[in-house]
Amino acid sequence: MKPYVSDRAPAYTLGHAPEEMDRLLLQARLYGPVTAQALRQAGLGPGMRVLDAGCGAGDVTFIAAEAIGPGGSVTGVDAGPEALDLARARLRDRTRGSGPGGAVGVGGGGGEAGAVDFLRATLPDVVLDAPVDALIGRLVLGHQDDPVAFLRRLTGLVRPGGLIAFQEFDNHGLRAVPETPLAGAVLRGITGALCAGGKDRGAGARLYSLFRQAGLVPAGISATTPMGGVEDPLVLPLAVHTYRTLCPRVSATGLGPDADREAIGDPATVGDRMRAELDAAGAVLIMPTAVTVWATTPAPPSEAPVNIP
Repeated sequence: MKPYVSDRAPAYTLGHAPEEMDRLLLQARLYGPVTAQALRQAGLGPGMRVLDAGCGAGDVTFIAAEAIGPGGSVTGVDAGPEALDLARARLRDRTRGSGPGGAVGVGGGGGEAGAVDFLRATLPDVVLDAPVDALIGRLVLGHQDDPVAFLRRLTGLVRPGGLIAFQEFDNHGLRAVPETPLAGAVLRGITGALCAGGKDRGAGARLYSLFRQAGLVPAGISATTPMGGVEDPLVLPLAVHTYRTLCPRVSATGLGPDADREAIGDPATVGDRMRAELDAAGAVLIMPTAVTVWATTPAPPSEAPVNIP
């Protein structure tokens, strides 16, 4: 691969501060099994050469490495140096003691995994020295100004008949059941912040349409919605951490009704108050649905038969 970095700012507008990196790692713990299942269902398998677009801290890269096995390779590409520093540090931890090839256990599943590397490059302006077998990405299209053009550009990096699979969240179902006042206010604040700036950071429901507009014929769709009560170790902590990370954005832009902001109060104590409220109501938090759509790149047209007289 020949990395190229333009002067444009990275597309990931939520930033790469330590708090956001912590949130993404927590999110990856909840959605990792969902992503792994969806990619295998899409056809990611042994021996493939894979490009993970917008890899961040490397969670999907490591998942892909497990799926492709020791005969394959996956390259994670991102424009954020902080995220890539974390990804490389995690890779060193995963490959420590695995032998000269560093191929054992890099995906975190305990088995042999494909070779992994990370490169800094501005998407979609990345150049490869050869087409890949598969292009994957999680939560990257919703951060693009023109996701259709993004898909079209990156499709050109995949060999004919290769796999393209992207996963995005659909935030429309984000809620507590039964509804509780504080949780409702927090979740509405999160949704409003994710829609700030005209970006569609809940593009899951539109993913099928984006593929079609990019000239890709979807071969399959999967959708999984995590949910959990107060005893779940990931669901409530992720919701609270997401609000705290986005809280400055919510406050600065004045998103959401004043009553919601007053009900939420001090972000430092919102987690304990939400836990007590949800526990008293016996409520479950329903998280964003992870929607995955996949397609294969068109095969080149076959040569016309030659008529021999």
